[in-house]
Amino acid sequence: MNKNLKLLLVLIVIVAAGYFGYNYIMTGGERNLEKEKSEFVISATNIFEEFSVNSENASSKYVNKAVEISGTISSSNKNEIILDGKVSCQLSIPENIAVGSQVKIKGRVTGYDDLLEELKLDQCLIVK
Repeated sequence: MNKNLKLLLVLIVIVAAGYFGYNYIMTGGERNLEKEKSEFVISATNIFEEFSVNSENASSKYVNKAVEISGTISSSNKNEIILDGKVSCQLSIPENIAVGSQVKIKGRVTGYDDLLEELKLDQCLIVK
């Protein structure tokens, strides 16, 4: 392999590692939310209302924070639960739960999707 090709490959690896490392750090990375204390306990309806009224203020208050949200499951599959039709929770531990059930979900708020009008959480787990 010629010198320029090797240099290009090394540069690509460095850029990719920097990009993914930066995103991991900026999004809070993987956390153990099972042991972490929730900073907020709120209903799905109330937190969604805060984001729909003023998403900038709500984002600065909730994004990257551990929250416990209660609501009714409007849809689910083994990796995602939708609460009250507006809060999407990506599950850390896949579970099948009946639609219409009242639950409490603990997760990390990742942001609000203006286009879909949906609040997104990841690393979620069911609070029992």
